[in-house]
Amino acid sequence: MVSRQPTTTKKQKPSLKKKKPISISKLKSKLWDECKRIIRARYQREDGRWNCFTCGAIIEEPKDCHTGHFIPSSTGGALLRHDLRNLRPQDYRCNINGGDQGAEFYRRLVETEGQEYVDELFRLKNQTIKADSWWYEQKILEYKEILK
Repeated sequence: MVSRQPTTTKKQKPSLKKKKPISISKLKSKLWDECKRIIRARYQREDGRWNCFTCGAIIEEPKDCHTGHFIPSSTGGALLRHDLRNLRPQDYRCNINGGDQGAEFYRRLVETEGQEYVDELFRLKNQTIKADSWWYEQKILEYKEILK
C-alpha cells in the first residue's frame, strides 16, 4: 500500500501593491477613441459611408474618416477637444491640410445646427477645466454609454 502524503496548496496572499493608475495620456487616447467611434456612428450614411462635413466629399473607408474639430483642439482645451458638439467627420484633406476650411466648417455648422449652437461653442472655448484622471475616466464612461 502506498502511503499518500497530504498535498498542501499554497494560498496566494492578496497583493498589497496598489494598482498603478492609468496615465493621463492613455486616458486621453481612450477618450479620443470613444469620440471617433461616436462621431463615425452618428454621421454614417445608410450605405456605410460618410460625407466630409466641410467639403461634402464621400468618405469610403473608416480609416479615411477623420474626426475633425470646429474649434481646434490647440485652442479649445480638453473641454472642446472631446466635446461631441465640436466634432464632425472630415476627409484627410479638410482635416489635416484644410487650414483654410474653417469658414466653410463654420458656415455648415450654422446651417445645420444654428447660430446659438455655434455661439455656445465659442463661449466654451474660453472656459478652463481641470482635466485630471477623474475627469477623463468619467467622460470615457459617459461616452461608452452613448452607443450601447
